[in-house]
Amino acid sequence: MRSLLVSSIDEYSGKSGIIAALGEMFKEKGLKVGYFKPFTTFDDADVEVMKDILSLEEDEEKLCPVRIESYAEFMLSSDPVELRKKVIDGFTEVAEGKDLVFVEGSMGYFAGEAVGLSDIDVAQMLSSKVLMVARYAGDFTIDRLLSASKVMGDMLAVINQVTGFKRTYFGTIASRILEPRGIKLVGMLPKDEMLAGMSVEEIRKALNGIYLVEPKEDVLIESFLIGAMSPQTAMSYFRAARSAAVITGGDRADLHAVAMDAGIKCLILTGNMEPPATIIGMAERYGVPLILVKEDTLTTAEKLGRAFGRVRIRGEKKLRRFREIVEHYVDVSAILKSLGLE
Repeated sequence: MRSLLVSSIDEYSGKSGIIAALGEMFKEKGLKVGYFKPFTTFDDADVEVMKDILSLEEDEEKLCPVRIESYAEFMLSSDPVELRKKVIDGFTEVAEGKDLVFVEGSMGYFAGEAVGLSDIDVAQMLSSKVLMVARYAGDFTIDRLLSASKVMGDMLAVINQVTGFKRTYFGTIASRILEPRGIKLVGMLPKDEMLAGMSVEEIRKALNGIYLVEPKEDVLIESFLIGAMSPQTAMSYFRAARSAAVITGGDRADLHAVAMDAGIKCLILTGNMEPPATIIGMAERYGVPLILVKEDTLTTAEKLGRAFGRVRIRGEKKLRRFREIVEHYVDVSAILKSLGLE
């Protein structure tokens, strides 16, 4: 049995999506694949999602033995020795009969250090190979990878959301800087607008909004616009957008109508002001969801901007697209060889 700890430099780097894609691909190769997440929070849905994607039989409590609500309280009340035993026992049970178990790391490779459950600790206690995922956030991402390797040792690495000409640079950087220090770059994933999108329901939850008109289908919103101009100016602005939502005041019925005529996929109405019945009727005819929120337009835009920066790979469309990207841009054979499975 082999185990691969999929860790990350920070949150929202793409760990779960990579595990889901690789897990499906490895299963199709005839490998018996398992999943284990030692340590997470109560509101984390990764285990539930992965159980479904990989058709796992184990209960969620076995797949994730340590869940916390308040980390501050957890640090003060937990016994690292007992936690270590709980993780090792849980992993041993999950790993039985498997060729490979994916171990998903926490919010970043350092999270859980105070209680002995950081990815650094987990990799050692489970004797796992490490695949480090780093979301590209400027050229200093390379330094952050090197810092991680100082404490975690040799590792595989995938850099996510690498755009344009940077891909060429990273090829040279990998051979000159990363590989001599024990980091094998096995993939560079491009930024993809679809993967950066959010469903209408995810947007509603992020904004604590309510539906005035519910979505009739699973619509993916790839960007959002602020409607604060005249209807004449707005028409060309809205038409140029692709799979977009518009944030505007609930009293701007003129803009609401123009946005729907221009093909906008969702309207987010601010200030807790409901539009006229004619606009609600128009939205129902066009199949455009209307979300009502309490905050003003600027606050709502800032809140939604933060939510777009924390998008997770969820839903059939996103998972299928992410797998296509992994198949094309990740050296899957190199990962299997490093695990001794090819």
